[in-house]
Parts: sequence; structure tokens; C-alpha cells
Amino acid sequence: MTTNSPQLFNPADYFTYVLDQEIRAAGMPGGYCCFALELAAEPNLEQLQQRLNLLVEKFPKASARIESQGKRFAWVPTGQPIVLERHRCQADQDQQQESQRILLEIFNRPESLPLTVHWIASNTGGSLLLNWVHPLLDARGGKILLDFLASEQPESFKESPSLIEAKLAQWSIWKKLLLLFKAKRHNNESNRLDSCLPTTSEQGRQTLKLKVRRYDDDESKRIAKLAQQQTGMAGRTLYYLGCFMRAMELVGPPAAKAGYCIPYAFNLRRQNAPTPVLGNHVGCLFARATREQVYNRQSLFQHLLSQHTKVVRDELDLAYLPLMWLGQFLSPARYAKLLRKQHSGGELSSLWFSDVGDLSWSKNGFQGIPVLDMSMLCWMTLPPGMALLAGQINGRLTLSYNYLSPAIDEAWLDAVMAKMDDELLANQPS
Repeated sequence: MTTNSPQLFNPADYFTYVLDQEIRAAGMPGGYCCFALELAAEPNLEQLQQRLNLLVEKFPKASARIESQGKRFAWVPTGQPIVLERHRCQADQDQQQESQRILLEIFNRPESLPLTVHWIASNTGGSLLLNWVHPLLDARGGKILLDFLASEQPESFKESPSLIEAKLAQWSIWKKLLLLFKAKRHNNESNRLDSCLPTTSEQGRQTLKLKVRRYDDDESKRIAKLAQQQTGMAGRTLYYLGCFMRAMELVGPPAAKAGYCIPYAFNLRRQNAPTPVLGNHVGCLFARATREQVYNRQSLFQHLLSQHTKVVRDELDLAYLPLMWLGQFLSPARYAKLLRKQHSGGELSSLWFSDVGDLSWSKNGFQGIPVLDMSMLCWMTLPPGMALLAGQINGRLTLSYNYLSPAIDEAWLDAVMAKMDDELLANQPS
């Protein structure tokens, strides 16, 4: 479905746009995300540029601008090409540190384009960066887009309609109203528990920084096994969230309140589905626990699993779709207040979190080049000033800790990461 006419945001696109506007209002670049692939060798850069040209031709939204259309917002295609930007590490510097320095320099710069692609050359291989504004696409779409750029058959990639709008169209008005009331009740419960935060800062000039923890094959298998034991079929997401709540509690939250509330996404895409490429196709859920519940490891996981089971039983995983549909007709400022603020006036989210799942390039690599590793980045509001992005890269778990400096104390974060290791690997007694 290729069109050069304006394309309205779907409900999840607007949800992410509202948060993008909150980030920009605080003096930061906006709701940008980034995948940084570490490659064993330099890819064919000319072919990569050709793919970027084809991307704009097949998917005009990739270089479109955002405009208001009455009370709604839309992508208006510009036809502007996406130029592959090339960078090089200084040869006499530590290549890994130098590559991350350039990566963060790119990610911290002011940006107006919805999508940019970069190659950072090092002495051996380098890093390929896909940097996009969140309203354009979600993390799974980022993986599909990277596959498009590397594919020998790019013509096979096609677009499809919004999964959220397709789901909403299936329901009667009464079904939508029922789910809407369920979502509002769930949201009110989340807003009652004042959230512990990783910083007391709410303003000031900030720089986004990154710490990455990469687990080897044995550690990753151990964590997966422990997650299966603790959270079963609910998956690893709840295990990561519970471990982080405990790590933050054991170190001590800088803004200590009643408990923890961490929003996390659920994906409407089918497993390994090749479409849609662009747009956001996710809903929002919350993991919540009091500080007392967090203190005991075993009972915390039981609580989170019980919470998740209730969510699925009551269809709360779908209930936010009608709420997001209604949110499209609110101004960004009003919608942001509903998304972020609790009844007490404090910030809802103790942390921004995303589990991007298994991003495997083990079979063919990128253009046939082995993908050695990957980092994930995203901007976030302040507070909470911190985001944890999890993913399996060729079966190995990688955690990317994104944080705002100086809002987040680096020594505190180092202590939390050490406790997170202990929790994930069950190195400490309950």
C-alpha cells in the first residue's frame, strides 16, 4: 500500500507522538530510537544507499514530515532522499569506546528527519545505525526495515494497514465501550500507587548516555531457564521487570515512594510477520508492585504472574486500544497529562521499558556479514530519565540501559546494574 497522499497517524502513532512532544518540550531531541548493529566487516555501502532510495520510493512515510490535519496528525510525504551518513573512528583510539562516542554524539544531536541511517567505520568492521522517531515505527518494524535494507529481494517487502485499526474495526460499539471502561479502571489503579523513581530531577539540560550489559550464551540460557521457572508462559518480560524492581529497591530508589509501576508494550504483530513495516502496532500494559511485595523475590514473581493472568483474562491487553483511539482527539499536552501523571501529581513510570524480543541475524547476517552484537537506544521523558531495553541478539541477552545525565547518578546506576545481574542469575538468596 504505497501512497504519496497524507497518511493519518494510527492511535499508537499518536500515543508515541505525544511523548515525543513531551521530550522536545524539555529541550531534548525528541522520541527517537536507535538500533546499532556491530558488523564484522564493512557492508556494501553503495547497495545500502540504493536500498534507502528504494525505501523512500516504496514507503514514502520514511522521509515524510508531520502535519496537523484538523484534530488529527498525519505523515505528509516529501520525497526527500535519505542519505547514508558515514563516520570513522579515530584509528589510534579504543575502537569500541570510539564507536560508542560517535553513536551517542549522533543520537544526542538535534534532528528533524524521521529516519536517518549511519555507518561508523572502525579498524575491523564497524557499526550500522538505524535512527528513527518513534511515531514512524515500532521496534519490530525497525527489525523489518533493517531486513529490507539487507535483502536481495527488497521488492518482496510490502506495507499493510494498521493492526490496531483492524482490531478496532472488528468490535461493536458496545465491545469498545466495555473495554474502554476496563482500561480506565486499570489506569486508575495504576495511578493510585505513587511510583518510586530513579531520580529526583525534573528539569535541566540533559545528555543521553548508555551502558550495555551483554550476557554470554551460558548466562543467557540460565536466565531464560530461571524466567521459565518464575513466570512460565508469560515470558521473560515479567522476569526482567521483577528483577529490575528488586535491583532498584535493594540499592534504594532516589525518589522513594509507595511502589513501582513500569509500563510495557504488547505487540499485535504475529510472530515473524513481514508486515506492517511502518507504523506502531502495540498496546500498553503495566507491571505494578508495592515496595513490600518487591522485598520478597518469590512472592513478587507470583504477584506479577497473577497480575498478568488477570490482565489476559479480563482482556486488558486489548482494552487500551479504544482508549488510545479516543486519545487521538485530545491535544498533545492534555493527552500527555493523562499518560504521565498520577492522582498525586507525580510521574507514573518508574522506568521506561521495552523487550524487543529475539532479533536474530545468525543465519544470513546483514548483507551476509555476521552481526556481532547490538545496542538499543531511546530518548525518554524526565522523570523517569531512564529506559531499559532488552533483546536477544542471536540468542544472547543484551540489556541497554539508557539514562539522562546529570539527572541519573552514574554510581547509583552501576550499583543497580550489579544487583540486576545478581537477580537475573539468581546469585543472591531470596
